[in-house]
Amino acid sequence: MANNYSVPIKGVLKKLSIRDLNIKGKRLFIRVDFNVPLDENLNITDDKRIRSTLPTIN
Repeated sequence: MANNYSVPIKGVLKKLSIRDLNIKGKRLFIRVDFNVPLDENLNITDDKRIRSTLPTIN
């Protein structure tokens, strides 16, 4: 018995980007888990993950 689910999975699961949404003039809450490495004094030792999100935040 055949099912009705013959659509390829690639066509179904398209990941949305923030660019796909109409957010101009709207207030957003963006949660980011940076999980950055810290030294023994809790100073960030590599801020690459933080810097990479700035285009989205700005």
